Amino acid sequence: ALVVPSSCKIKPSEKLAHTIFQVPYKSEFFEHDLARLEMEGNKLHLFKKVSETQITMCERFLQSTELQEQLKGVDIIVYDSLATCPATMLGERFGIPRVEILPLPLTAPFVLNHMVPMPISYVPQLFTGFSDKMNFMERVVNLGAYLGGNLLVHIAFYRPMNALKVKYNINPERTFQQAVGDAELLISTADFALEYAQPLLPGRKKGC
Repeated sequence: ALVVPSSCKIKPSEKLAHTIFQVPYKSEFFEHDLARLEMEGNKLHLFKKVSETQITMCERFLQSTELQEQLKGVDIIVYDSLATCPATMLGERFGIPRVEILPLPLTAPFVLNHMVPMPISYVPQLFTGFSDKMNFMERVVNLGAYLGGNLLVHIAFYRPMNALKVKYNINPERTFQQAVGDAELLISTADFALEYAQPLLPGRKKGC
């Protein structure tokens, strides 16, 4: 089954069940409002808006108990990273394995929960404009971008998600970050021909 928010314009397929859950956004919000912030270069405001949107859409999904019950018996959840919250919450609540598709390079702060190695002395962080040939000061700045990016994601995204786990009683003893890291597989759609070299180690389950 394909589950999408009402704000997405996705044509239903005859071969796949198509389920929609209502959200307080229209597609114009993404096509105009968020696109305008991107074109203006207002990255911080854009990130804030995207985070708020994700939290709202996730809660709307969690409020739809009927939809969750319909999905209870699925074998696996395959989802885009933008749908991390509802997919993770559903997978944790019903013990469904998950496969995440990341439309970003593996230097994004979101991948840390998947135990992806991040040698910040050699791999430039997003938006720094550095190459893999950094001098000492550039490495210091790169470290600051790494720490700052993770702090921003924690405050704007993970902290509200943890509050949702507690509110809807979805294993509140575990953090949202731990739940995200339980995905069986992470697929990055970034082009390795364009990204800087980075060692990638095989993933492992905790306790193995």
